[in-house]
Amino acid sequence: MKYLVHRGIKIPLIGFGSYGFGLDSQTARSEENTVRSGVESFGMTLIDTAESYGDGAGERFLGKIIKDFNRNDLFIVDKILPENAEKNGFFTSCRNSLDRLGVDSIDLYLLHWREGLALQGVVDGMEELVQSGMIKHWGVSNFDTADMAELFDCVNGENCFCNQILYNICTRGPEYELIPWCKEHDVLVMAYSPLCHGEKDRLAVARHPRVADIARRENKTPESLMLSFVIRNNDLVTVFKTSDINRLKNNMQNVFAPITKENDKALSQLFQAPDRRTKLKTI
Repeated sequence: MKYLVHRGIKIPLIGFGSYGFGLDSQTARSEENTVRSGVESFGMTLIDTAESYGDGAGERFLGKIIKDFNRNDLFIVDKILPENAEKNGFFTSCRNSLDRLGVDSIDLYLLHWREGLALQGVVDGMEELVQSGMIKHWGVSNFDTADMAELFDCVNGENCFCNQILYNICTRGPEYELIPWCKEHDVLVMAYSPLCHGEKDRLAVARHPRVADIARRENKTPESLMLSFVIRNNDLVTVFKTSDINRLKNNMQNVFAPITKENDKALSQLFQAPDRRTKLKTI
């Protein structure tokens, strides 16, 4: 595993997403084995979840896995729904998540999306959770540049640790303005859906003849090439989900080896970066 250090915290470049896990008894064993393998074999100690995933079932599922690892080795990311933040239910939501996960604190607690919330109240609620020891850091998800600027105008808004956004080789819009803004203001960017959104989009990239050729020459699979592209500058982290150990191995094959300049340029010609500001896409 490769890491970056953000505000003194060492964080894996690639972590495990868990959307949809723990909802089906027929797939739960495969999901559990894959998460364990991700942590044990690949150092994917960043684990991402949310209270909305299965209405808490995802957190309970992960709690059964987390207990078997040294808690200090894990970096747990969780998210609060905006309707619970709006009701000033930070303490209740966070306490419920902690109980379901079976841990004493959450490393990074995110507002899942904004939904028109007054941001000073969000900051105040998050800061109270930090002071209580229930969370170590807080951040946001799906915030565009204007939202981030408004957040930083709030008292203590600069304490925002992270913005989790949709970013991948097919969705490069954040490169134009949002990612540079976050870098300038010392906000970690965490990319979700790094293998594109959905099987159709992933396969469209993976089966592209030029992508397949570049992947072969880089000793990567098309999927590990896509992941390598997202983390190519070693300045953001990403999380992906899979419930199949073979796919996990496929995705992680030689993933941290830098893409050559020639092939990076070729990929950027196939999947071009924006030349103007575009609205942040979300899922």
